[in-house]
Amino acid sequence: LWEVACHRRAGFAPGGVQGLQASRPRHLGYDEYLTWLEQVLPDAELRPPEPDSEAALDKELEAEASGLDLLRLLAELKAPKKKRRVPDLTEEERKLADDALWGEGDPDEVVVSRFSVDVKRSQLHCLRPGEWLNDEVINFYCKLLQERSKTVKGSPKCWFPNSFFWPKLSGNTKEYSYKEVKRWTIKAKVDIFELDYIIFPMNIGETHWAMGAIDFRAKGFRYFDSMISRPHSNFAPFLQKYLADEHKAKKGGKHFEGVDEWKLLPSEQPVPQQRNGYDCGVFTCSFADCFSAGRELGFDQDDMPNLRMRIAARVMQGDDNFDPIS
Repeated sequence: LWEVACHRRAGFAPGGVQGLQASRPRHLGYDEYLTWLEQVLPDAELRPPEPDSEAALDKELEAEASGLDLLRLLAELKAPKKKRRVPDLTEEERKLADDALWGEGDPDEVVVSRFSVDVKRSQLHCLRPGEWLNDEVINFYCKLLQERSKTVKGSPKCWFPNSFFWPKLSGNTKEYSYKEVKRWTIKAKVDIFELDYIIFPMNIGETHWAMGAIDFRAKGFRYFDSMISRPHSNFAPFLQKYLADEHKAKKGGKHFEGVDEWKLLPSEQPVPQQRNGYDCGVFTCSFADCFSAGRELGFDQDDMPNLRMRIAARVMQGDDNFDPIS
């Protein structure tokens, strides 16, 4: 269920979800994707799209706004554009990204090898415009972020279990199972109770990427999603149980005091929202990049084309010596 490659994700059809297909619609629009998610995830609280200024003006006009309102809105449209907080791509990044996404090499060529993982050229093609990101790229990028957190002075201490962590722990949100992940921290040689954050990508219903986090600083759980307002109802309870079981297993049977009070934490800043049906994976990587570095979520939909290329360049380099995106 969680190992399906991006080109074999479930496809949308007006009559309902058709299951796994050999291909999917390319460049899925926001409304089509929203309709799909409403069918696949009927209990999800979907956020409305963030309108751009022109759309907001049209909406106000349709509501017969007053003359003063119209003047105010026109002034907002003429106001200076907000300063971009995501740096422009460097020439080196553009060259690396172009090679990764459009290079003429063998699709099976290993372009980077690290963390005992070989990334093939064909796997990076999911970073082309309009494509959904796959597990391999997201997990590799998160590993780079984990290594960066170890080397940059003052960075939060983070552990990034891969995208299989949540489905293993939660039985795809249906049944809690600590035994499925009990050895993960042993293999990773990490004591989670000495960390600031555990950050993990989440594949929601095979159709959507989001990011979950255990925040040891704030003593609670966080959920970052570019379309859905809240996680599944089992998200916080299952993570509470995980902390309790992990503490008991790794700390001599001792109870983890106060864990019953850990809850889903409200977002301290607006969560950037997507305006199409295919950028959720790029948003997820960007959430992880900023949050793990203690930075604000200083990006939006307009940054996605450059961020796709930046992720491609960073994966091609296989080097964790890079700055947060904002």
